[in-house]
Amino acid sequence: MMTSSSKTMRTTAKVVAVVLGASIFLSACQTTSTTRADGTPLTPAEMRMREQAATYNQTIAEGAAVGCLVGGGLGLLLGGGKSLQNAAVGCAIGLGVGAGAGAYVADKQEKYANKEDQLEAMTADVQADNERLAGLIDSVRQVIAEDTARIDQLERQLAAGKISMDQAKSQMASVDANQKYLDQTIASLNERYQTYQEAAQQVAAKGGTSRSQTREMEKEMAQLESQIAQLESERDSLAQRRSVSRIG
Repeated sequence: MMTSSSKTMRTTAKVVAVVLGASIFLSACQTTSTTRADGTPLTPAEMRMREQAATYNQTIAEGAAVGCLVGGGLGLLLGGGKSLQNAAVGCAIGLGVGAGAGAYVADKQEKYANKEDQLEAMTADVQADNERLAGLIDSVRQVIAEDTARIDQLERQLAAGKISMDQAKSQMASVDANQKYLDQTIASLNERYQTYQEAAQQVAAKGGTSRSQTREMEKEMAQLESQIAQLESERDSLAQRRSVSRIG
């Protein structure tokens, strides 16, 4: 016979899974703009970069907001005579769950009964991210090549008196937008890496996983870390070129 405590735990696990699902849904609903803030069209490489990076660019705040809503709803549902108080507590818990590894682990626990299957599913997720990230790095390199050429051209035009400094700064805004977008993507990737790392540690700490599975996860995590470092290096090369430009 199921006790009240076990019923609450099962309900909580399901709600946490809903938190994660809602976060993923919101991320999927994000659309990639085809133009910059000034209305000029993105290049094909810039479009590819944004489309490929969209998977990684759901912010922690968005996930946390969903967690608060669902956690607050759970507090109202289970609150009895203290519904409002428990809703506030549920929101606070939901903020933490929606923002980190807790939601991710809860989702795997909901879908897979044993630790081996949970870790295997996590490893598959990291592997998929690694495959996508390889394509993103290629696109970023193309964008940086375009931006470097754009900076060179603007400096030549400015030196020749063909454009004013204000015009050069206006056109340079597209380079700055790309660098800002890369900063955001790298920050999101580092958060994702941290989530995977914490989630894997939580599952492994409870036992029930083999050493070979752990090694496979470690291998994928090392590759993810390496690819993030590559992306950071590409971003830094653009930042360096931009910093020495006479166009402020």
